Amino acid sequence: MENFINFFKKRRWAKGLLLSLSILLISFPSYGESIRDVIQSVERIKSLEPPFQFAIIGDSRDGEKVFVQLLQSILDRRPDFILHLGDMITKPNEKEWDAFFRLLNFIRLSFLPVVGNHDVGNTSLGEEMYRKQFRLPEGKTYYAFRAGGGIFIILDSEKGKGRIIDDQWLWLKDILSSSNDRFKLAFLHRPLFIPADSLKKGKGMDKYPFDRDNLHQLFLRTKVNAVFMADDHRYDRREKDDILYIITGGGGAPIYALKDRGGYFHYVWISVQVDRMEGEVVDLERVIKDRFVIK
Repeated sequence: MENFINFFKKRRWAKGLLLSLSILLISFPSYGESIRDVIQSVERIKSLEPPFQFAIIGDSRDGEKVFVQLLQSILDRRPDFILHLGDMITKPNEKEWDAFFRLLNFIRLSFLPVVGNHDVGNTSLGEEMYRKQFRLPEGKTYYAFRAGGGIFIILDSEKGKGRIIDDQWLWLKDILSSSNDRFKLAFLHRPLFIPADSLKKGKGMDKYPFDRDNLHQLFLRTKVNAVFMADDHRYDRREKDDILYIITGGGGAPIYALKDRGGYFHYVWISVQVDRMEGEVVDLERVIKDRFVIK
């Protein structure tokens, strides 16, 4: 704890986070596990029943100051867990991973990672390093869990470089087809549908339109309610065939869009009720920029 406090004292802009974290350390039980232990995080989340709430954030790499400010805003609202949509670091090496975990080491919340392209880089060594950073369910970069009448599906868009293929595709078809959950939510890094002005066109799931459309059709057949994505450093919300597609990539990385096109730092807050989920998009000044409902 002493090293953690000294780390933050060097940064004036992080003083507020120290207070928030101190409150959390008192209020939450000490699980004796770091945020690296995704298996334990999943086990804790499984027991949640509505009402509960969680935060979604993506693309924090190269933006430590903004990321910490957004975390402070999130922690002040006391979520039950945080879900990160990928690009936690800039490139896969132990130094960057150590810095990331040092930043979040004493958070007593369940933390669920989604793998991003910067997290693994362009080689299999990056994925191997990623899997060593987290204690993942079955050791895989994709996994699922149930909580409060819903199923949460974490996908790896990097194995196929913009496609869900091979074993992951078979696993996804099976778990969705066999699910009778009230809510079905999917989380992945690369977006399926890109805004017209995006600099990421041709680099997301749209790079392989046939596979992207098959994935969308699977979501449609199995009644997925919403899909949360990152990679494009902005906020974007759209519906396609009654499925809500949300890009939330404003966690600190350089913004890629004009402000009126979603180009601002932010996180998404989800309140889970018995019969609905209510979403808010909150910017760096804690202003609510958008609201939506998932039924």
